[in-house]
Amino acid sequence: MEGLDELLDLLTRVKKDGWEDALSDTLYDNNSEQETRHPTYSGPLSAFLRAIEGARVCMKALNEAQRRLGKRLRRLRRLSKPLVLEDGIKRLPDDVLAIIFEMGRHFNEDDPYQFAVCVSHVSHRFRSVALATPSLWTTISDSYGENQTREFISRSGRLDLDIKMPHNSSIESFLEALKDTSYRWSSLEIIEQETEDVMMQLGMTDLPQLRYLTYACPVELSAFSIPRLSQVEGWWWVLPAESCLLSNITHVDFRLSGEGKCIEDLTKTLHSMKNLQDLSLILAVIIGANILPLDNTAFPKPHSVHIDRLAVTILGEKQDHSALLFDALMHLTPSTLELSIYSIEPVGFFFNSEHEMFPFASVIKLHVPHAIDVMMTLVNLMRHCDIVKTVHFDTPMANGLSAWSHGLRNNDDWERIRSLDHLRFTNCDEFTASDVEALTTILLPNEAENGLQSLEIISCKWISEDFLLALHDEVGDRLKWTL
Repeated sequence: MEGLDELLDLLTRVKKDGWEDALSDTLYDNNSEQETRHPTYSGPLSAFLRAIEGARVCMKALNEAQRRLGKRLRRLRRLSKPLVLEDGIKRLPDDVLAIIFEMGRHFNEDDPYQFAVCVSHVSHRFRSVALATPSLWTTISDSYGENQTREFISRSGRLDLDIKMPHNSSIESFLEALKDTSYRWSSLEIIEQETEDVMMQLGMTDLPQLRYLTYACPVELSAFSIPRLSQVEGWWWVLPAESCLLSNITHVDFRLSGEGKCIEDLTKTLHSMKNLQDLSLILAVIIGANILPLDNTAFPKPHSVHIDRLAVTILGEKQDHSALLFDALMHLTPSTLELSIYSIEPVGFFFNSEHEMFPFASVIKLHVPHAIDVMMTLVNLMRHCDIVKTVHFDTPMANGLSAWSHGLRNNDDWERIRSLDHLRFTNCDEFTASDVEALTTILLPNEAENGLQSLEIISCKWISEDFLLALHDEVGDRLKWTL
């Protein structure tokens, strides 16, 4: 095999002298037929060419060995996999197997019933462990049937229950079967509007353990005692601003239609949530939805209320609807803002109705699938948000890097960008190697001790590992990447 002798010679030197000395910049003499391969060159150049040729043939031998050994390893692993799994499962203690079952249930949250039943039907041992693991049986759905519902309740022991309400007329019979368990409910999913009335008729208004509420219809719950409610997910409706439940809620996930009345209701509700920490909103604009300007005279001051996280997703092309939503959110200052814009022309979706820049946070993460000038967007962020320290772009069709990276804008903007701690570009498939090199050279000067701590290039299609390695040699560890 070509290069095998040279590879063995290299490994012999490594064994004797170590990697550093064996591969030092001092050229070694191969004393092989390589000396005759470049007869027209002499002096240092000839020595370099011999060294390069020696490294090349060694690499070729290594690659061939790696290919053959890799093929053998893959075959051996494939053949041994069933035996390894069987042996591993036999060695697992029952308590560890139960933990694995619990994790599997969480990975199958859409159908935890199916997972619990499936693992209990694999073998006698699996069934014994599954039946002795109450957490596998805590999700109660209307699809079970009355007998199965009672069986799940029995197997769940005294653990809290997750209740998935029916979509049809069986609400009353379903709740009848669960009447004596309402004190154990930790989560409740309401689909039909009559659910609230049926629960009141059955006297199921005391829900002391309920922490998670999901609903897809108007709910009021003013007659209910839910002292531990902290997380709410609502589809198309928000909780009334007068609700006594709002004061304890910390996590909210609303899907909104874009109707002016809906955003007005959201505004009032948010102003009543004194302990809000995490807010996720999806604005799906319905064609023909009416909007009305908000009366902001009683609004809190802009950026006066701190929360941990704000995530906003805009679906559609109606900039006036998103601007109205941003008006309702201007009082918030999240530590992390995640803004996703699914619009053909996303540039107009960064402003409220007063044309004020909306993103304002220490960490700003932008996901924009369509074409956007990332550098102009970044500059606008830096000009209007004096607290931002980290910016992430996930922008597959990003453009605008070339003009900025080649110094066609003023130095003040570069200084603002260099004041960031972290800057990340993900899936930016329009970036070229020359653009990234120019940008990196500007943002990560060798002599700088302060300023940008990391510039990350993540999964950008035209940026190669070899290019990034070479660039890393120039600018150091502040350049990071994942391909």
